[in-house]
Amino acid sequence: MQKDFFRQPVFAYASGGAICLLSLILAWQHPSFISFGLFFLITISCVLLVTTLLRSMAVQESLEIDDDSLQRDAELAHRLSELLQNILPLWNSHVETVKTHSEQSVQQLILSFSSMVNEFDKAGFGGVSNVELNAAKNSDATITLLQLCKKELAPVINSLSQMIDSKDELLNCIRDLAKSTADMNNMAHEVGQIAAQTNLLAINAAIEAARVGIQGRGFAVVADEVRKLSQLSAETGKRMGERVNHISAVMKVALSAADRSAIQDKRVLEVSGAVVRDVLSHVETMGDAAQQMRHHGNVIRSDIEDLLVTLQFQDRISQILEVVKRDIAKLEKTAAEFNQGNFPETAVWLEELKNTYTMNDEHRSHGSSGAAAANNDSEITFF
Repeated sequence: MQKDFFRQPVFAYASGGAICLLSLILAWQHPSFISFGLFFLITISCVLLVTTLLRSMAVQESLEIDDDSLQRDAELAHRLSELLQNILPLWNSHVETVKTHSEQSVQQLILSFSSMVNEFDKAGFGGVSNVELNAAKNSDATITLLQLCKKELAPVINSLSQMIDSKDELLNCIRDLAKSTADMNNMAHEVGQIAAQTNLLAINAAIEAARVGIQGRGFAVVADEVRKLSQLSAETGKRMGERVNHISAVMKVALSAADRSAIQDKRVLEVSGAVVRDVLSHVETMGDAAQQMRHHGNVIRSDIEDLLVTLQFQDRISQILEVVKRDIAKLEKTAAEFNQGNFPETAVWLEELKNTYTMNDEHRSHGSSGAAAANNDSEITFF
């Protein structure tokens, strides 16, 4: 405490003032030119003494401050070295973990997307460069399929139409036959009427021959034969009428069945034509849908291929993380040797770090133009 008091500026000022006051009292008590000269010299000496004491005190305080600062700096440096030696391995481990997980995840994504691209190839979706060619081929194949369907279904429709036409001709023939049968029935009726008139004429001739007597006996025989013929004609006409009536009835049944068959065949033809048209329409719709599906599939395949290219960012990230990892390991080693005074220059450290870069992005981040890394970038092989 007493030692610190002698180091205070007040002590210097008090000492100088006391000496000056003592010399002033002595000069006052013994006034003379010599005493005032001595007083002046003593005063100047006191001022110089006080100034010297103040400067000495300031230098002493500065030295004490520098010593404290050096001690604090040494302690901070020790703490910093200890912190770096403990934290840098953790950072290195975390960087390695991130690198490993990102590589594994991206590799899994690449395998999945590559498998999807292969499945698209198996499904018939071409590559990006062959999209238009494959689309044209598939479109031609669809058109060819539609034309083949039309070509194969057209004979079926034509056959049905020809069958309907044939049945129409048969129906017309049956109608003509029914008309002819009606005419035959009329002719049989006319034959019956002629036979009845002939029989009546034969009876009249026989009566006239009997009235004449013996001279008309020959004429009576002729009249009797004519009557027999008229009876046979009447019976034949009757049988013809019965047969014609039977044939006419059968023809009516056949005509009715033919009419019903023709109507049913026309309906079947209409339904078949509608079904064929619907089938062709569905086939065309399926062709359009397949074309659209193929187009969307090609777009999805193209997007997946672009995504595979984009996933190459993982290679760049791995390279950057590898550089950071090596630099952290280097800093860890340097921190361990910090207490020994082995610490490199910042410019040397940054230059060595710069020499490890392989990409323009790293040079740009470092603050370089990136021109020096142009050749190195061209040597990088991505997956």
